Amino acid sequence: MFDLRAGLLGLCLLPLWALPVKAEETLGIFYPSVKQPKDVQKAFADDAALKNVKVLAFGSFEDFQTAVTSENITFALVPSAYIRYFDDFEGLYQLTLDGKSTFQDVVVTLDPAWNEARLDQGIVGAINVIGREKTRKMVEDLLAGKSFKRLKQVSKIADLYPLLALGNAQYAIFSPHDLDMVKAEFASKPIQVFRTGDVLHPLITVRKTKKSKNGDFFLKLSPSTLKTLGVNGIKSFSK
Repeated sequence: MFDLRAGLLGLCLLPLWALPVKAEETLGIFYPSVKQPKDVQKAFADDAALKNVKVLAFGSFEDFQTAVTSENITFALVPSAYIRYFDDFEGLYQLTLDGKSTFQDVVVTLDPAWNEARLDQGIVGAINVIGREKTRKMVEDLLAGKSFKRLKQVSKIADLYPLLALGNAQYAIFSPHDLDMVKAEFASKPIQVFRTGDVLHPLITVRKTKKSKNGDFFLKLSPSTLKTLGVNGIKSFSK
């Protein structure tokens, strides 16, 4: 017969490391990439640096924003543009690639007839990263005043290249990392039209109402974890 007292005593004698640890904070990740959200979530959740952090990754901006209002999210890993257009979070750590904080997006086409001079006649495909209205403003800023006929927005990187292939857009905007990953999957190869101005790599941010949380454990994220988002370093963020 099971001895309840002995069982309770044995549980009390378990070392602390053997007991389940409750996550103290929640990290919300929204950074569109070629990686599936579930793969990004697993990579970050499995990182020893985040052993006491609950990790949630989202596949669309709308899902992320809903979670921001309904989940107790303390930290968020987001495109750098997010903190320019929304006030809930502020920059805490800057992700980097080979020591650099910035990169340039690449505007590509599949048809050489659609060159930079014809941009104002064409449809541009882009990822909805900060809501449809704000993403349009972001793209206008990104293209530094260059006009275009219309913007076609999709929620996933995987949907962006088919816009070109099906003729639903003449141009598309990719990060260099995503473009390298995507173009290997298609027979038709993209033609670079031009590069945009500098863009900051994604940021790890903290909710302003909880900015006393310094999140220094993020500095211990492994290179293999960061690689899932096309970066390999992290440093303190400065405006």
